[in-house]
Amino acid sequence: MIFSGLSEVGDDPILLVSTMYRACTNPNKVDLGVGVYKNAAGETAILKTVKKAEQYLVTNQKTKEYLSPAGNPDYNREVQKLLLGEMHPAIKQGRVTTIQAPGGTGGIRIGADFIKICKPDTTLWISDPTWPNHHSIARSVGLKAKSYRYYDTKKGEFLYDEMMEDFGQATAGDVIILHGCCHNASGADLTKEQWDELAVFMKERALVPFIDIAYQGFANGIDEDAYAVRMMSEKLPEVLIASSFSKNFAMYRDRAGAITLVSSSDELNKINASHMLMTVRSIYSMPPDHGAAVVAHILGDKELQAEWRKEVDEMRSRVKKMRRLFAEKMAAKAPNSGFGYIAEQNGMFSFLTLTPEQIQSLIKDHSIFMMASGRVNMAGLTEDNIDYVTDAVASLFNT
Repeated sequence: MIFSGLSEVGDDPILLVSTMYRACTNPNKVDLGVGVYKNAAGETAILKTVKKAEQYLVTNQKTKEYLSPAGNPDYNREVQKLLLGEMHPAIKQGRVTTIQAPGGTGGIRIGADFIKICKPDTTLWISDPTWPNHHSIARSVGLKAKSYRYYDTKKGEFLYDEMMEDFGQATAGDVIILHGCCHNASGADLTKEQWDELAVFMKERALVPFIDIAYQGFANGIDEDAYAVRMMSEKLPEVLIASSFSKNFAMYRDRAGAITLVSSSDELNKINASHMLMTVRSIYSMPPDHGAAVVAHILGDKELQAEWRKEVDEMRSRVKKMRRLFAEKMAAKAPNSGFGYIAEQNGMFSFLTLTPEQIQSLIKDHSIFMMASGRVNMAGLTEDNIDYVTDAVASLFNT
């Protein structure tokens, strides 16, 4: 027998928090664990533009025939434009290929498999902290992974100098996973000047950026948040970009993502893309259609795209407001708590600089659910629960 030698794998920490939240009977319970956007009513609602696009597809879609391994060509074209802009030099030079993927996770997996094909002994550098699946995918593919210092979760500080020091240990051909904006899970991002400095460093050292951009529009705006991918794709010969529309289209279960490959020449790009597509063929053959078709329709329609951009603006503004309110209320209720950094960060996630005992107190005594690491989803805060949460956190400092 071959199915009798395994031991049980532990529960996923994020799913465990969700399970605890659902089982809790406290009417004041708050979920700051699950990584989805929630509106002012605490709901992960379907965007109006998505509803309109789905209605269009119901009326006009004529077939459910297979897509190609590359996916929906209209979608791939719109993804490229959203990430890089229509007039990007790399696109004009024929150095870019975008392949539809089942979510950003699928994009990262395809990219990792492609790296393994190209340079099996490369090292994949992953930020500490990061999204856990980065490490899981590296292990599954068989890539060697190293962590680089990025953020001090106990002090709430971005470690730029330490990050650059760690990159000094990387060797030519190593690949560095970078969060394009709204770093998951710290919320701490590089400035434009830091991105520029990093690009020069990586070009000099022949390092390859693998940019994971899952929150485009949640930091400063759709085009503003694409600064890193656009700049690096212009200045560096090779770049990988995994992108996701789960958050900015609120289409989590529809798995609309992509992997974008930037090669050093148009000839090499054709060769590289062919190998990437062979990887796709061997994993899932063809990507799912619905989510990509919805995104393609919205981005391909000027009026719908403008309406969608406003919806993203509203989501970004709400999260920023909750960040500001949290920092302000904590400063008033517990002046020495030191949560001012929350208002300066981007996206949905941050770490609360709390001890493990304080985190457990919030969970057990107040039914405020979060990761044991202190990572919280700021979108889980609303104007209805902000005082309950800040009162509970403040009580940890006022005893």
